[in-house]
Amino acid sequence: MSLKNIKSNTQTQKGFTIVELLIVVVVIAILAAITIVSYNGITTRANASAVKASAATVQKKAELFASDATTGKYPANFTDISTSTADKSYYLGTTITNTGGTAPAASNGTNAVQYYVCGTNTSAAATSLATVLNPTGAQIKYWDFSTGAVVATPISLGQTSGTANTFNVTCWAS
Repeated sequence: MSLKNIKSNTQTQKGFTIVELLIVVVVIAILAAITIVSYNGITTRANASAVKASAATVQKKAELFASDATTGKYPANFTDISTSTADKSYYLGTTITNTGGTAPAASNGTNAVQYYVCGTNTSAAATSLATVLNPTGAQIKYWDFSTGAVVATPISLGQTSGTANTFNVTCWAS
């Protein structure tokens, strides 16, 4: 084999064939698809965990509010724990928001909950949030990112159903 033959062989074998290029493109596409599916699953689980943590924080702050000697009852409104004085242990701050009368949605993010006040009036069953004068408990609803709907079973605090002082306990969005 002469030097001339080696030189001519290397010149004719430049580049990749179309089949080789297609194989590389298909492999890259498969890897990209796997990565995207994995990323979406991780994001969903992270959002679900974050919103559950927000709801648990509201639950703990409402329990602290109820155990405070000066209050002695569950918050009669979400603002009782979110805009109260910062020196109280039950102060929630502004990091978690309440969706109020609107059901939570994915667009609210992972720091939004819907706070329900449960209780009675002093002389009858409460007919609206404004008439809950004896708060006996609360419910906390949030968007469940893993199911794509509002959580089926809300977090319940205190008495959320039945009767208290012979009146039916009702829950109202705060």
